[in-house]
Amino acid sequence: MINKRTRSFAALLAASALILSSACSSGNNNENGGNSTSAPVDSNTPSESSTPAANIDPLGKYDPPIEVSVVGTTGSNVLFAEGESIDDNIMTKKYLEILGIQFKNEWVSDASQSLEKLNLAINTNNIPDISKVDLNQLSRMINQDQVADLTEAYETYASPLLRKSMEYGGGTGFAPAKKDGKIYGMPVPNDYYENVAIMYIRKDWLEKLGLQPPKTIDELYEVAKAFSERDPDGNGKADTYGIALDNALGMAFDGVSSAYKAYRATWVKDDSGQLVYGSIQPEMKEALAKLQDLYAAKAIDQEFGAKDWGKTADDVGAGKGGIYFGAFWQPLYPLSTTMSHTPDSDWNAYPIPVSADGSLMPKRPNNVFSWMVASKDMEHPEALIKSMNLWAEMWIEGGQYNDLFYKDIQGSPQYAGKEIHQYAKPYFFDDPGKNMVIGGQFKEAAAKDDGSLVTHPDGVWKWNAYKKNEPNGWAYYKYLLESEGVLAQYGDSFVHESYLGAPTETMTKRQASLNKLELETFTKIIMGKADISEFDKFASDWKSLGGDDITKEVNAWASAQQ
Repeated sequence: MINKRTRSFAALLAASALILSSACSSGNNNENGGNSTSAPVDSNTPSESSTPAANIDPLGKYDPPIEVSVVGTTGSNVLFAEGESIDDNIMTKKYLEILGIQFKNEWVSDASQSLEKLNLAINTNNIPDISKVDLNQLSRMINQDQVADLTEAYETYASPLLRKSMEYGGGTGFAPAKKDGKIYGMPVPNDYYENVAIMYIRKDWLEKLGLQPPKTIDELYEVAKAFSERDPDGNGKADTYGIALDNALGMAFDGVSSAYKAYRATWVKDDSGQLVYGSIQPEMKEALAKLQDLYAAKAIDQEFGAKDWGKTADDVGAGKGGIYFGAFWQPLYPLSTTMSHTPDSDWNAYPIPVSADGSLMPKRPNNVFSWMVASKDMEHPEALIKSMNLWAEMWIEGGQYNDLFYKDIQGSPQYAGKEIHQYAKPYFFDDPGKNMVIGGQFKEAAAKDDGSLVTHPDGVWKWNAYKKNEPNGWAYYKYLLESEGVLAQYGDSFVHESYLGAPTETMTKRQASLNKLELETFTKIIMGKADISEFDKFASDWKSLGGDDITKEVNAWASAQQ
């Protein structure tokens, strides 16, 4: 998974060189999320056209070739074949051969330093032709008139497969990159369901204790409490707990609070259609009260306040926790590591607990965390679109260069385990609906025991890995069959992000301190160090310390979109 988020889980996945290419989406919780209770509409889609302009070749070759400068990033998960480097490799050669684009790294930095170096380049107006930027950088560059208007280039050159990826889910990824109706950045999408919570439970523990998978919050309470009290691992020690929660209050929090239709760090629509902040709504108080009850009953890890995501993952791998709320890809990590500690262990994926009315309304944070921009001084800004077209033709099912990527390149022994998708130029982006498609094919193939029904090129090798009991084969099967099956059960009932704009003026000034206040207050309440009435004070303080101004600003943005 390639997740901006955020959580730097690339380092944590170093144990398996195949993990990142398995889900290919950049994993972290985006805490600036906001939602409506229906799927995003198409109002943010840049163009109604599904094909490039007539007589225009989306992959037209530059002759003579042109040079395009980018920024190179290194990391422990990106390796190169013998004789190749970040400056010269199989993918840079193919872009030159097919498109006549010679990519040049303006500079190369470690991933940990890339943000600082790019910020310096933005501040000094010394940016490369094409950059991958986050939301804050995007907003600054648009306001400072540093980036090219890509509207015409996109409408003219974007191929059908590129549009399929960019406009999936209504094209909401374009919203922060638009100003006065013009496009100034291309979304870098991850899987559409990247951060939707799924409830994973130790199946072997359920069976040992004679328990059924929980469907409601009350049933979850009983199962989690039993996992803490009834020695499910059979070692005679009180060293297990039910729900794994980390000190960032991630998906476990979302999995429980969604049952109360409470959505943390999310802008949602109220009954009048106004945008309101989910963390201060009355429903959140109910959710916190239940989380406090769960903690008091030792159904939640009693030391979560001192554990980050990585430490919590280590605990799960060591067989300490029995209930893990996570993304569709988490069977790859950390759930697969449990079997290294306990070979007979098993995890099953289930929907999060239902609301009191029996409905399932999970939170679906945004799946776009970064954008590609072209310098205003770039001579050929359409080269950004054309290079993205070529990657789409390599990566997305049905592309004319699928065989080139999946068979000739990824299938070559010299590139085994090399994370070749990371070489995409100018930068990698995913097909947001890919895993759901592969999941459907896995379901049919499993039912009929017929691997030929898995046709997606990125699914074929995963199916083979599963059938041959290769490393990660169990995880591929779990996340593509069970996890994707849970997402299919959710249907279209997601609560989506409702604020899709750039950081407002007050957000820039106050959001960090407001986030800190929220995290500290919620943690104290859950751990019983503060009474539930502290929530009311938090909501009042949040509003007076900048929240009211932010609310006005996001609603002004929403009014401007109508």
